[in-house]
Amino acid sequence: MSRRPLVPLLALAALLALPSAVRGLSCFQCSDQQNNIGEEGAGSIYLPNCSEFDEDDNKYQQKSCGVDKSCSKIIFKNGQVVRGCYPSEKADGCNNVDGLTECFCSTDFCNSAGLSTPALLLLLPAALLAALCTV
Repeated sequence: MSRRPLVPLLALAALLALPSAVRGLSCFQCSDQQNNIGEEGAGSIYLPNCSEFDEDDNKYQQKSCGVDKSCSKIIFKNGQVVRGCYPSEKADGCNNVDGLTECFCSTDFCNSAGLSTPALLLLLPAALLAALCTV
């Protein structure tokens, strides 16, 4: 099989990826910590409450964090959550230090609620079944 037909496809894929690289990363943004942000309205810094988080609601979507950023989800000891942009690139994954959980990721809108343990347990039999069916 010739590699020539792949060249135009790779060029097209690179062109399609270019706009997202130029505009930067998009993340969900919300905060349960209401003590340091203003009321919703003009001239204030308002973040919707994470306890009502709905990834389909546009008010939680920050369209562009900029280039070389990460999305973050921070869970405090008291259960409060803050989602948003982190000012620098961080390795994907979570860290737990003294009851504070910090999670970072690098794809658009990756800082939503993660899969719960029951959801992961349901995925395991499905993955095994899929593996058995492809053999």
